[in-house]
Amino acid sequence: MEVESREPLQLRVITPDKTIFDHQVDHVVLPTSDGEIGIYAHHAPLITKVTKGTVRIHLMDSRLLNLSFDYGLARTRDNLLTILIHGNVRLAEDKDN
Repeated sequence: MEVESREPLQLRVITPDKTIFDHQVDHVVLPTSDGEIGIYAHHAPLITKVTKGTVRIHLMDSRLLNLSFDYGLARTRDNLLTILIHGNVRLAEDKDN
């Protein structure tokens, strides 16, 4: 079965100290106070609070990364999703996927 190719979304994850992730991805699923939201390439401009939970980062090669932290804000504009995060940060590949 052939997988449909999508345009990438640039994802930048920033802590108060440094940028911890800056790559093109397929899409991202964010936990927000209103529920989960999926962000793909060319998403409408958005600013939202990201709640404690796991951000699922779907890479272009179909791998999945899980990003956990205490709280943050996300902004999407011009095909760039920027997540500003704070607290205990953990970025790991999901081996079950």
